[in-house]
Amino acid sequence: MPFASNNGIRIFYRSEPATGGGSDAGVPLLLAHGFMQRSDDWFDAGYVDRLSQLRPLVLLDFRGHGLSDKPHSVRDYRMELLVNDLTAVLDQMRVNTVDFMGYSFGAWVGFGMARFARKRLRSLVLGGMHPYVRDPGPLQRRIDRFTSTRDALAEGGHHAELIPDQVRAQFAENDIEALIALTTAIRDSEGFEGALDTLEAPTLIYTGEEDPAYALAKQCVEGHDNLDFLSLPGLGHMEAWHQTEAVLPQVTRFLQAVT
Repeated sequence: MPFASNNGIRIFYRSEPATGGGSDAGVPLLLAHGFMQRSDDWFDAGYVDRLSQLRPLVLLDFRGHGLSDKPHSVRDYRMELLVNDLTAVLDQMRVNTVDFMGYSFGAWVGFGMARFARKRLRSLVLGGMHPYVRDPGPLQRRIDRFTSTRDALAEGGHHAELIPDQVRAQFAENDIEALIALTTAIRDSEGFEGALDTLEAPTLIYTGEEDPAYALAKQCVEGHDNLDFLSLPGLGHMEAWHQTEAVLPQVTRFLQAVT
């Protein structure tokens, strides 16, 4: 299995060839997954079959996820390091420029790419996220929930028995210490809206109208001629991820126009 290394942190990645006769084989599309997801989720949700008709694909597991390394220190999840993970993958693949598609946390890193590695971007498709400083309340509640569940499982007894089986499975499949560290880093992170002022790459930002990120995601395109906004009526955060028929036709048109 292929791994790239960023200062000793191993990042798992994979590539998928383009399958469409009219695809732009010169510039891959990098797919960046959401929080507690992994590269496999792009396959499972049907994105890979559709998008590989347009581009060769690069998929990776962010640090803290999947097959990539999972450090436990908050400082190991600074945005500069997350972006460096992606550029380390591209350097190992000898890829100079990509089209970038990220959802939720992956889109958050996409805004970070616009800040720290914009020359590696030909275009961006960013879903379910905005570039502004994050509301600390929901992130702190996630940290508290993860911490209390971790402690209950470690102690066993009655409190552990009350934890739903689905939550147990999520904890078994993930390194919760790493995810607590990542969430803390996001909570304490600066915003990246300033990067939009110097970003020249065409960018499509899309969000479900029921997503808490909707208003700020829509706001960030104002005053930027190279940024377009796609509104998805009636869809919440995860619904906009799963409803590929609402998203992929628009993404396809955008990527074809970029070519």
